[in-house]
Amino acid sequence: PHTDWSKYFRGKRLFGAEYEIRVEQAEFSELNVASYTDGGCMVDMQLYRQGTRVVRSFRPDFVLVRQHARHGGTDSYRNIVMGLMYGGVPCINTWHSIFHFLDKPWVFGHLIQMQRRLGKDKFPLIEQAFYPNHKEMLITPKFPIVVKIGHANGGVGKVKVNTHHEFQDIASVVAVA
Repeated sequence: PHTDWSKYFRGKRLFGAEYEIRVEQAEFSELNVASYTDGGCMVDMQLYRQGTRVVRSFRPDFVLVRQHARHGGTDSYRNIVMGLMYGGVPCINTWHSIFHFLDKPWVFGHLIQMQRRLGKDKFPLIEQAFYPNHKEMLITPKFPIVVKIGHANGGVGKVKVNTHHEFQDIASVVAVA
């Protein structure tokens, strides 16, 4: 279910009563971005109205991102994120945070650093292992475990492994994935 953000900003104004806030809401897959060093950013939003594709162009004043910039295991909207940032469009969430969340191991690495500073008792994390490829999957963790392959969300790309034999089988799947 998508949140209709326009209802939260309807009738709201910036800088006294000078500018009314207009909300353009889309998913990354519906956007194209062109950014210029001297002209800011232009966004094309592709919508479908009654079965017809309609393209609306606008210059955003700021962005609120409410979607992962990586969808599934393959689609990355890194180019859209970089285009908006390159164009100098302010982001409520910060482009830094959006960009870093493109890769979950990067984020977990930062969480591990926080845990080392604060201590495991004050900042507990679920024990994990990271393997950059199947060749490194030699050290057998404690079982049972859940192996996550790729960057997909929503339970996609994971499998429960109960024994070291199953772990070796999964390593062979990772080799061809």
